[in-house]
Amino acid sequence: MKKLRPFIIFPLLLLILTWLLAACGRTAPNEATITIKEMAFTQSEVTVKAGQPVTLRLVNRDGYTHAFDMDAFDIHTSLAANETAVLRFTPEETGRYPFYCSSPGHEMAGMVGTLIVEP
Repeated sequence: MKKLRPFIIFPLLLLILTWLLAACGRTAPNEATITIKEMAFTQSEVTVKAGQPVTLRLVNRDGYTHAFDMDAFDIHTSLAANETAVLRFTPEETGRYPFYCSSPGHEMAGMVGTLIVEP
């Protein structure tokens, strides 16, 4: 059997490594992580597909309590300092649905975002 030359092995390994790194950063369809940090949602828009289950992972990185509210889906949850919560629901209708932090003054301070449900 012939020895593979380094100039063939290196590009092949580089290609495999690139593919693995790209795969590590992806979340599954209809899944998103929203981190709460410094009085803001790190992701102010989340896009999902209608009629499919959605998983939102909420991560509060602040040292105080926040909330996550999305009235259209009757979602109202409180997150203690440094707490993580996972929400699961299925949006049936397409549209743009606001979410916000209902802790006093936080919504007015800009803690708002939008869930975009596409067909």
